[in-house]
Amino acid sequence: MSSVAAIQCRRLSKKYGSFTAVKQINLQVPSASIFGYLGANGAGKTTTIRMILNLQKPTEGTVSLFGHSTKEFGRIAPRIGVVPGEVRLYEDMTGLETLDYFQSFLDGPPLLRTRLTETLKMTSSDLTKKVRAYSQGMKQKLLLIQAMQHDPDLLILDEPSERLDPLIQMRLYELLADFRSRGKTVFFSSHNLPEVERICDHIGIIKDGELIVQDEIETLKKKLPRTIRVTFRREMPAGELEKSGLNFTVLSPRQADLHIRGSFEEIWPRLCKMPLSNMDMPESPLESFFMDYYRNGTQGGTA
Repeated sequence: MSSVAAIQCRRLSKKYGSFTAVKQINLQVPSASIFGYLGANGAGKTTTIRMILNLQKPTEGTVSLFGHSTKEFGRIAPRIGVVPGEVRLYEDMTGLETLDYFQSFLDGPPLLRTRLTETLKMTSSDLTKKVRAYSQGMKQKLLLIQAMQHDPDLLILDEPSERLDPLIQMRLYELLADFRSRGKTVFFSSHNLPEVERICDHIGIIKDGELIVQDEIETLKKKLPRTIRVTFRREMPAGELEKSGLNFTVLSPRQADLHIRGSFEEIWPRLCKMPLSNMDMPESPLESFFMDYYRNGTQGGTA
């Protein structure tokens, strides 16, 4: 794994008149990782991506890719595959002509095209059709194939799973995991937290243009408070729960909410001594944190 970050943003800001879309972002995306850039619509995700891709100049700050300034973007561009958030394809081209058109800007053959079309279920018949006949899902698959067909070192994807059906989403996740296993880096924006939690190693959360969280997924989850609903086989007096040393909120004689922070393994031996019949964790700690921050402007107790 390279010690040089695939993406490094330092004090990155973008203003449009008096409006600040992105404010003083310090972002580091490790090489050979999948990094999820999460935020609500309008939070600043796409603006960040446009500056990373040298499509917009930052008002302040710098971006480097593989240690190279974006002033050298022409040199770095062949190593990158991109799925933009908004794109207009040439409707009179066929799917195959579209893929060939994108590949014509690069040296070398489309190494992964056959595998990608098979995995994402784009048949030969599909590729001979005009793009105007494509559904939104088929257009999205075409964009994904063009981004990955030259086997780039860095994938930058803006909401890549939008408009894909669940089966194709799963196939996409498998492809991204394969890129990572081969030392490639994936940076994608999303507002779909379960998706990010499922496949990412690292996460950044942006709110109102500010990067409020940047961490490894597993490290962040260990910091966050969690609530587990516990059901017992018999009635549990409050005094007996207090003796356990665990933080319970009693709901009924046989049910309580257990509040924990840190590793679940640390409390498991004490839980095993209790007459448990069921445990339910209805919401992931990461999802709970994210929703709490966006609803209430608090960081869910992570300080």
